[in-house]
Amino acid sequence: MTRWILTTSFFALFGASLVGCTSSAETPSTAVTATEMSRPAPVPTEYMPQPAVLIYSETRGWRHEEGIAGGNVALMEIARDKGFGYFTTQHAEIFNAETLSRFDLIVFNSATGDSLSVDQKAAFKTWLADDGAVILIHGSIDSSQKDWTFYQDELVGPQFISHPMAPQFQAADVVVLNTGHPVMAGLPDRFEATDEWYSFDGVPDGRFVTLAGLDETTYSPRNTVYGVEDLRMGDQPEDHAIIWSRCLPEGGRVVASALGHTLESFAAPEHRQLISNAMNWTMKSGADDVGCD
Repeated sequence: MTRWILTTSFFALFGASLVGCTSSAETPSTAVTATEMSRPAPVPTEYMPQPAVLIYSETRGWRHEEGIAGGNVALMEIARDKGFGYFTTQHAEIFNAETLSRFDLIVFNSATGDSLSVDQKAAFKTWLADDGAVILIHGSIDSSQKDWTFYQDELVGPQFISHPMAPQFQAADVVVLNTGHPVMAGLPDRFEATDEWYSFDGVPDGRFVTLAGLDETTYSPRNTVYGVEDLRMGDQPEDHAIIWSRCLPEGGRVVASALGHTLESFAAPEHRQLISNAMNWTMKSGADDVGCD
């Protein structure tokens, strides 16, 4: 079994600076204001290398402060090491046809709530239909976007129910369920990770490919604080999917992962390998059609 070890000096220093924060490191977000609705679109530098990754983290639900910060750094580092350009933003105004045309991949890094306008959603769908690549991380699949039917039904799939609160963060075994999929390349068949483990109303349907699941015997899937108490989904890892993918009919690709609540999770080598693989596969960068059979 492989354990996730904090090895990146930045994460160690940043983690130390967060002493005194709440255990969940979450803050509720406010509603969109008139000023925000009139904000100009962010403009990435004209010298941004290609291909390029848009890292988006606007929140209209819970904001995972540590996870978003750690995720942004990890995503930038991984993209940089591949020679990709990247741009991070919390501003939904970037979802316009002209600006999106400069990006090959959009990562929703715990972007919660319904943050896009009707026109911004339309721009995203048009971009995605042209071989767009999408990665959804942690809070981005927590069903706070369920009012955006296309996003919830076509990109996410299962509906989030809840996560444990006693304790909130637990070590558990992640089990790879599709060893032949490029997104799982280089990962051990089973590894231990500590995170906030989501439960859903079921497993992804046949349009999706389940890539990894949780061994529920290795942690306590219970929430004795609020909401649903019994969060068990089944006796086998296949019953509790936490990473899955989909090849969209129009040609785009999506990878959804429940990992990524904490700062430390993004320093874990397995998590970084997963993200790197997901970038390659969704962008069809050095990846073939395996996973789209």
